[in-house]
Amino acid sequence: MGSKLNIRSMFAGGNTPYGFINYFGEILEYNTNRIFIIKGGPGVGKSTFMKRISKDLVDRGYEVEYFYCSSDPDSLDAVAVPSLKVAIVDGTAPHVMDPRYPGAVDEIIYFGDYWNDDVLVANKEHIIECTNRIKDLFNTAYIQLREAKTVYDEWKGYVKSCVDKVEYQRQADLLIGKVFKRLDVLGKEGRARHYFACAITPSGIRDYAETLLAPGMDVYPIYGGPGSGAKELLNRVALIAEWQGFFTERSHCPIEPEDLDMVIIPELNVAVINIWEPFRSSVPQSQGINLGEGVDLSTCFIESKLDEKRRKALSSARERFLELLDQAMSNIAQAKAVHDQLEGYYISAMDFKRIEKVAEQIVQRMLKYGKGC
Repeated sequence: MGSKLNIRSMFAGGNTPYGFINYFGEILEYNTNRIFIIKGGPGVGKSTFMKRISKDLVDRGYEVEYFYCSSDPDSLDAVAVPSLKVAIVDGTAPHVMDPRYPGAVDEIIYFGDYWNDDVLVANKEHIIECTNRIKDLFNTAYIQLREAKTVYDEWKGYVKSCVDKVEYQRQADLLIGKVFKRLDVLGKEGRARHYFACAITPSGIRDYAETLLAPGMDVYPIYGGPGSGAKELLNRVALIAEWQGFFTERSHCPIEPEDLDMVIIPELNVAVINIWEPFRSSVPQSQGINLGEGVDLSTCFIESKLDEKRRKALSSARERFLELLDQAMSNIAQAKAVHDQLEGYYISAMDFKRIEKVAEQIVQRMLKYGKGC
C-alpha cells in the first residue's frame, strides 16, 4: 500500500492487565483541522474505508500514520495525516469516540445509512450470540493478563533485589549524557504524545517500532527486562526531555501501561528503546538509523544475591508469566475468530458501492486542507 517510507504504524489502544486502554485522543497532536469519526458495526468496511483513503494520500506523497487494531492487527482503528492535520477514526466499541467539537472539528460518518436492516434483523440471534461470546472471551483474557501481571511483579521483585544500584546509576548517567548532549532549557512547555508501538494481539506480540524510527535517527537501546530499571530509565529520559521543553513521543508497555517502552525526541532525532523478550527481542531493523551504544542492564544484576530457592522461584515466575500471556492471547484469538463470524452477517447487509463514493469525497475534502482551506 504505497511507499512504506511514508507510513508510520502504531496502536492507539492496547490489551493490558487493566483491560483495553486507549490513547485515541492523541491521534492528532494539536491544532486539528478535521476528524472524521466512523460509527457502525463490525464488518461494515471501516478498516477497508480507511485503507482506501490512506492509499490515495500515500500515492500523492503524504506521510500517513496507521493506527492498527490490537484485537485484529490486520485492521485499522484510525488513519492520520499530520501535515494536513486530519484524521479518520473508528469510533465504535471498545474505543468509543464522540465529537468533542461537533461540526467545527469533528463529524460522524454513520455506516448504518448503508446497510440493509432486514438482513441484520434476520440474523439477530446470531449477532447477539456472537457479540456476547466475544465479550466473555475478552473478559477471560483480561483476567489472565491480570494474573500474568501479578506473576510479572513477582519476577520483577526477584530481579530488583539483586540490582547493583551504584553500577545502575553509572550506566543510567552515561546514557543520559549520550541522549542529551546539553541540558539547556528551551523556554517552552514540553509536550508529549502517547501510543503503543507494540501490542498483545490474537496473532502474538506485534511490534511496529521499526516504522517509527526515522532514517538518520540516533537509536539507543536499553537491554533489560522486569526489575532491571529499564522502565525507570525511560521515564527519566522522557521527564528530562519534557523539562527541557522538547516534544516527545512516548510508547507505553502493554504489560505495564503506566510505564514506557520507547521514547522518541524528534527535535534531537533521538530514540531510546527497551529491548526485552517476549515483547521486543532485538533492535528494530529500520533503514538508515544510527545505532548508538546503549546500556545492558543485565550487567547490573548480581545473581549471587539469589540463593537456590529464590533462583528457582524467579525462573518459575518467568515461565508462569509466559504461559499466562499465551493463554490470554489464545482467548483473544478465539474472540477474533468469533468476531470474523460476526462480521459476515454485516458484510452481507452492506452497500459497499455507496461507501466507496463517500471515500472519494472524504479524500477530496482532506486535500483541501493542503491548500490552506
